[in-house]
Amino acid sequence: VDHVETGDIVGIIGLRHSVTGDTLCDAKHPILLENIDFPDTVIAMAIEPDTTAERKKLSDTLNLMRRQDPTFLAVENEETGQTLISGMGELHLEVIRNRLLRDFRLNVKVHKPRVNYRETTEQAVEVEGTCHRQMGGQHLFAEIQLRMEPYDQGNKPVTVTSRCDPENLPAELLSTLLDELRSRGEGGGILGGFPLMNLRVTVIGARCTEHTNDIAVRIAGGDAFERGLRQGGPRLLEPIMRLSITTPEEYLGDFVGDLQQRRALIQRTENRGKLVWIEARAPLAELFGYSSAMRSLSQGRASCSMEPLEYAPAPPEVARTFQM
Repeated sequence: VDHVETGDIVGIIGLRHSVTGDTLCDAKHPILLENIDFPDTVIAMAIEPDTTAERKKLSDTLNLMRRQDPTFLAVENEETGQTLISGMGELHLEVIRNRLLRDFRLNVKVHKPRVNYRETTEQAVEVEGTCHRQMGGQHLFAEIQLRMEPYDQGNKPVTVTSRCDPENLPAELLSTLLDELRSRGEGGGILGGFPLMNLRVTVIGARCTEHTNDIAVRIAGGDAFERGLRQGGPRLLEPIMRLSITTPEEYLGDFVGDLQQRRALIQRTENRGKLVWIEARAPLAELFGYSSAMRSLSQGRASCSMEPLEYAPAPPEVARTFQM
C-alpha cells in the first residue's frame, strides 16, 4: 500500500532488530512515541539444554523471544550452565516452556519455578563506615556517615543522594562514593540475596585526611552500606498479584474459603446476573497451580485472570526460610 491511516493494521517485513515498543517513522521526519512501561517480572524458572550442541540454538531462540515479548527475561549463569527465564506469572512461563518444546523443538530440562522476592529495611538508621587499613604499603583512611530509610509504599528502586558538606568530602571523592553506593544498591540484600528496592540512601557526613583516596572511600562506603542493611533490620518483600475471578454464584463460598487459605484479601464482589465477580489480591507464592484448583472448585465453570500489582512485606515465617 502507498499509505496507511490511523486505525489501520499493517504488517512489515525485514525489521530484524526492532522490538515491541519501538517507534517506526520517516527518517526525514523523526518522531518518538512514549515508551511502554512494563512491570518487573515476578516469577523465574531455570532451564538448561539436554546437550551442549543445543546451547547455541537455545540462546538464539531466547533472544528472539525477548524481542517479541518485553515482559520476558532470560539470563544465563555461566557457572551452572542454567538459564534463568522470568515472566509475569506461572501461566506466562508455561506458555514460554511449551513454545520452546513444541514450536522450536528444543530439548530442555525445566526446573521448578521460584518467586522473585525483593528486600528492603524495616526502619531508618544512621550508620558510619570506616576504612583504617594498610594496603600495598600505604595507609588508607576514610569515614562515611549514611542515613538509610525505607519507602513507605510503592515499587521504587534504590535511590542515592548526598547532603554531605563539600568541605568534608571533595567532589571527585563524592562521585566515587555515590558510584559505590549505587553499585551496592543494585546488588542483593542480606536475607536471601534478593534485589533491593524501596530504599533511600543519603550521604550525611564524611571525614577525610591526606590518606584518603578512591579506594578508601569505596571501602568505607561499602562498610556503611552493609551496616545500614543489618541495623535497619532486613525485610523481605513478596510480589502481590491482582486476581479477577468470575464464578457461578453457588461456588462463591468455596472460592472465598480457598482464597483465605492462600493469604488473599478480597477487595470486593459484584453480582453479574447468575455470576459473581471477585476482585482480590494474593501473594504469588500461594498461587502456584491456582488454575487447576479453580477448575476443581467450579467444575470448570469459573474463569480467572491475574496480573502483578505490587511488592508487600512477607510474613515473618516466610522471611525466616531465607535467613542466612
